[in-house]
Amino acid sequence: MTAGDVIGTGICSLEARQGASFDGTDDYILADAHAVARVAANDTTGTYSAWIFVDNNTISQTILSSGDFNVDEYLQFHLSSDLLSIKVTVAGVTKFETRQVTANIPSNKWTHVAIVQDGIQPALYVNGLKVTTSNITATNLTDWYDELTGCDKFAIGILERNGTHVSDFAGMISDVKYWNKPLTAAEILADYKGEALSDDGTYLQLHLLKYGSLTDVGLGANDGTLTGNAYLNGYGSEWSRKIDLSGAVVADNITSVAVSDGYKRGAISAIVKAA
Repeated sequence: MTAGDVIGTGICSLEARQGASFDGTDDYILADAHAVARVAANDTTGTYSAWIFVDNNTISQTILSSGDFNVDEYLQFHLSSDLLSIKVTVAGVTKFETRQVTANIPSNKWTHVAIVQDGIQPALYVNGLKVTTSNITATNLTDWYDELTGCDKFAIGILERNGTHVSDFAGMISDVKYWNKPLTAAEILADYKGEALSDDGTYLQLHLLKYGSLTDVGLGANDGTLTGNAYLNGYGSEWSRKIDLSGAVVADNITSVAVSDGYKRGAISAIVKAA
C-alpha cells in the first residue's frame, strides 16, 4: 500500500434536519403541560405531525405519547416495527388501535408522519399522503383527549404509561406539532412541504423541535425538557448518524465533498487514503 491508495469509499444521499436524538434507552423529551391543556380543553378532534429518523425499523418504538402517572390510560403514536400506528387506551382498555397496512417507514431516512382524529375515526399519513389502514381494535374509534381525562404526562420518544417509560425511540425526531382540529389531506401535504397553514394562529397548539429548539413556538407555550441522554442535534442525517467505511483505515486522511440543493437535501462522498 502506498500513499494515495484508496482503501474505502462511501456515498450518501441525505436529507438533514434539526431536532433531537435518542439512543433508545430511557431518552425522551417531556412537555407535560401539553397533555394537561388538551385534557382541560376536552379536545374531541386533533392532528399530530412529526418528522422521524428511525435507526432500526424492525423494532416497535414510540414517537410521542400522552399518559397518566397513576392509571393505565394513554394515547400512543408509534411504530409497530415499520408500520405506523395510533392507539388509545382508557382505564386499561384499548379503545382503538389503527395501523397502516403496507409498511413504508424506512430506516436511516427522514420521514414525515401524521395522525388525524376527525371525531369519526383516525387516519394516518406518511410523507404527506394518506395510507391504507386497518383497525386492530375498534371498540370506539372516536376517542381522543375528551376520554383521556386523567392524562397529565406528555412525552416525545417514549410511551408514558401508568408511571412507567417503555417503547423507547432510537433515532431522531424533529418538528413535532399538534393542531386542535382535524387537518385536511391538503393541509397535511402542505405541512409535509414545510408550508405554514393559514390558520396556525388559531389551531397550532404545540410546535416543538423547530430548528432543534425545545421552546414551544405554538400557541400552547409548552416548552420541552430533555431527559436521559437525549440531546439536540445540529443538522442530523444518515451521514451524521452513521458513517460506514469499507476496508481497514490505516490513516485519517479523509476527503469529503458535499453538494446541496439549498434546502435540507444533498449528497456527501468520502475517500480514505493511505498516508
